Amino acid sequence: PSSGAASSSSSSAVKPDPASGPLLTATTGTSSGAGAPVAGRRVILILRHGQCCHEGEHDALKELTQHGHKQAEESARYISQLFAAAKLPAKRALLHSTSRRASETAAKLPAHIQDLEVWNADLLRETDPTNNPFRAEEAFNRLFAAPEHGDSDTLIIVAHNNINLYLLMRAAGVPIERAAQAWRLFHLRHASISRVDVSSSGNKQVISVGAAAHISAESMTWNNITGADMSAWKGGGPERRKFSGRMLALVRQVGGSGSSAQQIAAVAEHVKKLSDFLMSAKATVTCTSAAQATAAAIAKKFKTAPQIFPDTIAEQPEAAFLQFFAPPGESSRDTVVIVAEDTTLVYWLLRSLGMSAEEAQVATSLYSIGKASLTLVNLRSDGTTKVVTVGDTGHLALSDIPPA
Repeated sequence: PSSGAASSSSSSAVKPDPASGPLLTATTGTSSGAGAPVAGRRVILILRHGQCCHEGEHDALKELTQHGHKQAEESARYISQLFAAAKLPAKRALLHSTSRRASETAAKLPAHIQDLEVWNADLLRETDPTNNPFRAEEAFNRLFAAPEHGDSDTLIIVAHNNINLYLLMRAAGVPIERAAQAWRLFHLRHASISRVDVSSSGNKQVISVGAAAHISAESMTWNNITGADMSAWKGGGPERRKFSGRMLALVRQVGGSGSSAQQIAAVAEHVKKLSDFLMSAKATVTCTSAAQATAAAIAKKFKTAPQIFPDTIAEQPEAAFLQFFAPPGESSRDTVVIVAEDTTLVYWLLRSLGMSAEEAQVATSLYSIGKASLTLVNLRSDGTTKVVTVGDTGHLALSDIPPA
């Protein structure tokens, strides 16, 4: 297909108007007995492809590695579980890039998810939005259209780091020229899932970016392979190294609920496990006064005690940003765990992405990260910043994730 159209890989699917694409024509519904329109919602899940080999070579050679196949399989299974548990709108479609690595990743989804309308489009192929902003913006305008009142659906997109991040930043209200540079500020893991909710009013909220906690530690990777996949000949483990510099692990505090103890235990275990292979095990734990229970559980895993922020931190978050969001001074690698409320965490995230204090204060409403979620921000010794994930809740039990 041309870059301006999507094609269906299912003979039973009816091709929509090329200007709308899959799921973008909706029916209007009304609330029972009231006669007023029911608000609609589109949930957009954006997947990065699984790990591939032959990085830097022709697309036809870039097949998934054995770990890439496992990652794609685990993400497909996780999404199917979200549907089965009614955590996503039931009406669904899949749109994927026509590149080999994205197509192989997308192929795992129909095996786990029934009644999935499948489409592919050149529009989603890898691109540098700085050189081709028109194509990236066309994809955003088509796919992030507001649903009709009374209609809810889920659109799954499988594509590439650069185009995915452009779409995410545009959904978060970032201007075109800055969204085109977004790929420089993120380092997402393979087969990770990002989520944006679009309401019938056109409002958009970023729920997660690069969530990968549902992928087993034995399969998790974040860099592609140069040349052929040789992992089977090297013991079978993934080729990876811990991130250098400082990793900020931003944990949203767990509020009081019947499942709070379970959520606290899950996020504490997940943060500790990441220190085995992704970030330093040398950790400092800090928290707001309301987040002490969550922070204490995490600190116990690292055999330390949490430092408690003054109560003014919510009104004056800039002080903590200036203190902790800097590369480590004495060592090449360390971890700082900060447990706090969602608005404060998102403010720090946006400041690390280069927003001014005023811009960050305004933009926090465009994000909605869940309780016990994890956000990872990597600060390197050369001064560069890489966001690894935002609002990841894949480590939680499905019962702890809000319903659709």
